[in-house]
Amino acid sequence: MPPQGRRAARVNAELLASLHKCSLSHLRNMLGGVLGKADDWLFDQSQKEGAATGATILDAMRALRQSRTPLEKSFVDHFELAFVSLRRQFNPEVHGSHDLSLLEEEDLEVQLASELVMDAVVRAHGAALDVVEKRLECIMDVANLNHSQNPLSAVSLANAMHVAQGGIELPGNLRVVLYKFYERELLTSLGPMLVELNELMAQAGVLPELGNPTPAELHHATPAAPVVAAKPAPAGAPDDAAVFNALCSLLHTWRPQQSDFAGSSVPAFPAATPAAPAQRPMAMNELVSVLTLLQTSVPQSVVAAMQEPALSLADMLKREMISNAQHIGLQPDQIHMSRDDEDAIDLVGMLFDVLFDERDFELQARSLVSRMVVPYVKAAVIDRRLFQSKAHPARRLLNSVAEAVEGNKGEGPQERELLNKAETVVDRLIAEFNEDVAIFETLEQELRAFLDQHRRRIDLTERRATEAQRGQERLEQARQLAGVELESRAAGRALPESLVEFLTRHWTHHLSMIALREGPESPSWNAAIGVADSLISLLPAAGKAPRHVGSAILSLREPIEAVLASSGVAGTAAQEVIRQLTWGLETLSRQHEPAKPVARPEVATAILPPVLKLVSDKDKFDVNAEDVGLFRNMAVGTWIHLAGDDGKHHPAKMSWISPISSRLMFVNRRGVRVLVASVEELAAMKKEGKLITHLQENVFDQALQSVMGRLKNDVA
Repeated sequence: MPPQGRRAARVNAELLASLHKCSLSHLRNMLGGVLGKADDWLFDQSQKEGAATGATILDAMRALRQSRTPLEKSFVDHFELAFVSLRRQFNPEVHGSHDLSLLEEEDLEVQLASELVMDAVVRAHGAALDVVEKRLECIMDVANLNHSQNPLSAVSLANAMHVAQGGIELPGNLRVVLYKFYERELLTSLGPMLVELNELMAQAGVLPELGNPTPAELHHATPAAPVVAAKPAPAGAPDDAAVFNALCSLLHTWRPQQSDFAGSSVPAFPAATPAAPAQRPMAMNELVSVLTLLQTSVPQSVVAAMQEPALSLADMLKREMISNAQHIGLQPDQIHMSRDDEDAIDLVGMLFDVLFDERDFELQARSLVSRMVVPYVKAAVIDRRLFQSKAHPARRLLNSVAEAVEGNKGEGPQERELLNKAETVVDRLIAEFNEDVAIFETLEQELRAFLDQHRRRIDLTERRATEAQRGQERLEQARQLAGVELESRAAGRALPESLVEFLTRHWTHHLSMIALREGPESPSWNAAIGVADSLISLLPAAGKAPRHVGSAILSLREPIEAVLASSGVAGTAAQEVIRQLTWGLETLSRQHEPAKPVARPEVATAILPPVLKLVSDKDKFDVNAEDVGLFRNMAVGTWIHLAGDDGKHHPAKMSWISPISSRLMFVNRRGVRVLVASVEELAAMKKEGKLITHLQENVFDQALQSVMGRLKNDVA
């Protein structure tokens, strides 16, 4: 053994106790995250599916909640026993009962899930796990530590979920869901635990030369490791740094052209490259000082660019910055901007040009966003990572502010409260941002927490909209079922007016309510069908002996009254309907009137708010096949933009897919329904330009892609 391993047994025992405590703390939190995410996922799935499937998912969610405590106890006990055995140098053979040996066919999928978890852990954290194992071998003073002896081996970590589920009755599909979330949580949360454990052992003098592999190092060392926490980028998609480099190349080609193609009364800002020899580039501190002067109020260049879209915000802002340089003792004719600084200013200016042109900002929102231009120019000049990292706090803050104000007209108290909160955040940004971009992180977290609280209220409105739409479609389906039953019995027959009135108004309504409440296979449904069949059997027919209508109606009086009662017809009114039925049938049997076909009743559409546009499926649409596939595979939660009556495109989220009609329901940012349509209708709207889809879901990325498109067009 190396010298570091020959230490007092007391020191090793204390170190093992610290490792034990640290590991269990991390692992408990990890399992809590797994169970919480699985519960949230099951609830979300229950909202998306129909009643039958949703009931199964709700049963799984109920089983998970009931089993949470025993799951947590078994999971922790697995590691407790392993650590206690390690500290006592216990014979590992007693743990053989925990090995994966699932033999029943129904458990094969779970066994495979355990093996996949183990493989994923080895790929993602193999280096750190190996270092932990070598240090444990040093502490235990053994040449090799068997996987069954190591509480933190990949086998032990993967086996823990199987052990936790042992003896607990859970649906098979729920077991697989737990394994999947457990795998994801291990990949994202195991790294910090291993870093802390290796740090504890290294500080205690256990093989410090092995170092401490970090999650970032592991990521580079194992490129095949799956990144579960983030949505995978499309094949061939460039990363942020590549996009930034491409934008800069386009800018360097685009800028010299502007002096020849300036389309406004304000000439294009002169490029930095051909600067006169007497001019020098502005230093970073000088540029930041000028921007700080402009930060306290909206510059005139920004106001002019908002009022006249043909003007370039970036060009006008650069001119105003040069002219304001004299306030810090610089002569405007002796300075110019470096190419890198000009790149940053141009990109921010174009970014906000796109926001003002394409986003659904009301007057108050436009004023609010315009105040952010200078702070973002300063942030881009100070920290070029603003364009190179999606995780940059300034990008996330802009996304959050746009989410708070876009489409927000301040019509209700909650919307006004959200606008006021966004305004407070922007006020603080202007007042507190000097040269430390950490203020963006602080403000983004503050606004994000407020948005999360606001979103919970929106989710409630959205669920109510979903329930209303689901109820409407179930009613529509029930009425269609009733219409089919009526058509199959009455079409082409000679019916008196009173019987037509009874069947189309009262009987179909009664049948629809039964279909909604009890289903078309219930005894009540069969009883209602029997009423119609009995009445139709009283109609005269060739070769059929006439029946005494009065006595027959008398025997049907009670079921007929039950039908009428569902429509609110009772007492004297019900007696009058029965009298009219009797008189009509008796008159028809005497006169033998010609057949009067009964049209199938049209399905009434429930009354919806005026803002809702409800469209029904048509046979033929002018669509592109790929668009139909796009909407058919669209995930719940995807945002699109719909054309409004004001000529603008407004954001809408796909909230629900009907299990009855397969139509898609979209809601606005307040959770109110704005569209219900089939995939064919959506494809037709897209082809007509009434609907826009985006690859990205956040404002910054969408605007940056628009900037890229505009630059390419201008350069071409």
